[in-house]
Amino acid sequence: MVRRWGRSQPQQAAESDELGPSFSAGPTETQKGAQFSKPESYSRMFRSDGECAGFVSATTPSRMASVGPSVTVPKAMGPHKVSWIEKLGERQFERREALLRLDDPVPSIEKSEAATLYRHCITAYYLRKEGWSKEKIAEKLQRAPGWVTIWWEKPPEEVPRPWDVPKYVADYNLRMLNCGIEPFRPAVLQRRYVTDTAGLYEACAQQMPWRQAVFRRRNYETGGVTVTNIPSSRQDCSYHGLTTGVDPRLDAALARIRHDFNITDPRVYLLNNFYPDGNTSIAPHTHDFWSAILSFGASRVFTVDGHPLLLGDGDLLVIGTQRHAVPKMPEVKDGRVSVSIFWYPENKRDFWPALD
Repeated sequence: MVRRWGRSQPQQAAESDELGPSFSAGPTETQKGAQFSKPESYSRMFRSDGECAGFVSATTPSRMASVGPSVTVPKAMGPHKVSWIEKLGERQFERREALLRLDDPVPSIEKSEAATLYRHCITAYYLRKEGWSKEKIAEKLQRAPGWVTIWWEKPPEEVPRPWDVPKYVADYNLRMLNCGIEPFRPAVLQRRYVTDTAGLYEACAQQMPWRQAVFRRRNYETGGVTVTNIPSSRQDCSYHGLTTGVDPRLDAALARIRHDFNITDPRVYLLNNFYPDGNTSIAPHTHDFWSAILSFGASRVFTVDGHPLLLGDGDLLVIGTQRHAVPKMPEVKDGRVSVSIFWYPENKRDFWPALD
């Protein structure tokens, strides 16, 4: 069954394939000695009918011996007809289609009216503490001034939490509030943040220390993370700090993100993902920290609170606690690398345990 894209209710089941600060900086027993399949040759294409096609790749079980220079072909902004496999719950999947553009803004629709109300109540309290007037808050939240009067003095702990805002996510955002940091930060999308991307995907695919990624499960209610030994479809790697040594353009972009988004966490780190083709994915999950995600290579659907966004080569997406995923797109034959900065905005001192 093919379903045109539309909103569905999030599941209360445990989230799977969760990423976060609990990751191991070294390989697990499952990962040790694993053989990885990497693209060996590439030819870029984009079909004339407007559907995403991308790279056609041959694979080898060893690391890439050599990668030729990438051939840059201008891509129209769209709309492009794309399809993906949406995960609705445990062993529940649905094929969806949409017309998406490579210059679309980040989706702004909330996953439920109750979640929107909860976020607005907490935000109104924060903005009042920041000195905003009632009228200005009402304008920002598109609420009546009378509504602001009711909620902007209400202690956040007394605001009813809807079921589709996990407790660990609510607790994290209340901690942000107490630290003077905006809770429930909106997602920020900067298209073509890196404009000179020629060869960057190939460099990342070839030079980064990829390992077999494994599934992680985060309990929807408690926030607890369990690392399994079950291999996932993608590969990943991590770096302490924001220097990779892969390409000066990449490290310069990471330094610029640190500056542009005022990242002061001394334990900031990178966790990167390699998706060799459209059959690799990461399931819906929610972080209790912030993420800045650079995308290189193939255009892939990235869902934000269940709403699809087409991320292109060089795009930057910054999110807080939005539920997000990279669903399967079986028609896509080319690869994608995400270079992701993970950090706690409230952390300005070194309190994390060692990651090695």
